[in-house]
Amino acid sequence: MRKTWVEFFEGWRKWAGAVALLLVSVHASAEIIFGEYGDDEEEKPREYKVLPVKLPAFPVEEKLLQFEVGPTQTQSFFIDPESISVSPDEIRYTMVTKSNAGAKNVSYEGVRCGTFEFRRYAYGHRNGKWVMSKNEDWRLINFHAANRPRAVLVQEFFCDGKAIAGSAEDMIFRIRNKRSIIRNNYTGSSF
Repeated sequence: MRKTWVEFFEGWRKWAGAVALLLVSVHASAEIIFGEYGDDEEEKPREYKVLPVKLPAFPVEEKLLQFEVGPTQTQSFFIDPESISVSPDEIRYTMVTKSNAGAKNVSYEGVRCGTFEFRRYAYGHRNGKWVMSKNEDWRLINFHAANRPRAVLVQEFFCDGKAIAGSAEDMIFRIRNKRSIIRNNYTGSSF
């Protein structure tokens, strides 16, 4: 008695289905047993320690470090290396944006690697003074237009995934030498 191809594949399909069902049940059981799935407790959001805002000195043009945002950027972006500060939960810095027409924006900001959020603390005024921001909310960073420079800073120079990537000196070294964490897979210390 010879089996036809249809009968052969019918038997194989039943066998493969049984194996797949077995693998899924073993995987689900392991997740429940080892606590990776089905926890009764919800994960509590992390509490971030917010440090008092101490505004840095106004940026000096000659000391600014330029960083690239992309091949189609229409503005130039700079970081004041003397303003970068790192705490366990946040990186603060002064960013300067210059348009091709000569307009300049200065802002003192903070970013969180763990949540991929930013907050603007103050704006720079033409007279070299800071004006505190009225918006105290943390906002999600994305790659669209106005947020793209922050996204590049976070992903390429400040954070390694959801962790802060080293000290302020390490970040300054990466920006100054264009050593992107992503592109060069560089996370080591500069010292």
